[in-house]
Amino acid sequence: MSFTERNEIIFGPEGVERLKNATVAVYGLGGVGAAAAVSLVRSGVGHIRVTDFDVVAESNLNRLIFGFENNVGMKKTDVFAATARAVNPDVDIVVSGDFMHGDNASSLLHDADFHIDAIDSLNPKVCMIEALLEQRQSFISSMGTGGKIRPEMLEIADIWKTDVCQLAKFVRKRLRSRGVKAHFPVVFSREIAVAPVESDDEAGLELGRTRKTQGSTVFVPQCAGIMAAGYAVRSLLGLG
Repeated sequence: MSFTERNEIIFGPEGVERLKNATVAVYGLGGVGAAAAVSLVRSGVGHIRVTDFDVVAESNLNRLIFGFENNVGMKKTDVFAATARAVNPDVDIVVSGDFMHGDNASSLLHDADFHIDAIDSLNPKVCMIEALLEQRQSFISSMGTGGKIRPEMLEIADIWKTDVCQLAKFVRKRLRSRGVKAHFPVVFSREIAVAPVESDDEAGLELGRTRKTQGSTVFVPQCAGIMAAGYAVRSLLGLG
């Protein structure tokens, strides 16, 4: 009996085989990206490429799908790979620990049939989106999920038809300034986010800056990641 037995009822045997042979890349393994990547594994995607430079922190445990106490301090890419192989020992995983600073976006693109942008920082995110568009890649991008608690307010829409979401607003503005007018799908929420709080960041205080920390829960990030993975699977299967 295969772990894809129930998937096959939905996808059909040809669909299961198509997913087994497909490659999907996920950029960022935070609350959104980790849920997306694990969902791809459970959907039977046979080849997965992930990029993230960070390690699992205690503050991640409230929302990271593979966030457990015994994983704290470990590289997120390593924890994901172990989680993926615990579901499907035959899955092909390639990981990258490169830091995405924007200028290197094009060089970090994996060779994949579909891409999921789950990057948190604005400039690297916009640069990644621009690189994906320039190379005519199929992808979906996640917008802001921090400070939100209502997953039922998530939806998938064209980036130019989003509103309320502050990250989507800044992405649109940055793309316009670069002359980018292309259309692409995003997962976003119209829920108004709870305001971040000031953080006791010694490095920031020394530089005369007050750093702010955004709250986050398990609900919205993981649901956004699952929605992004679902969109990727439907696209690979030609289901729209």
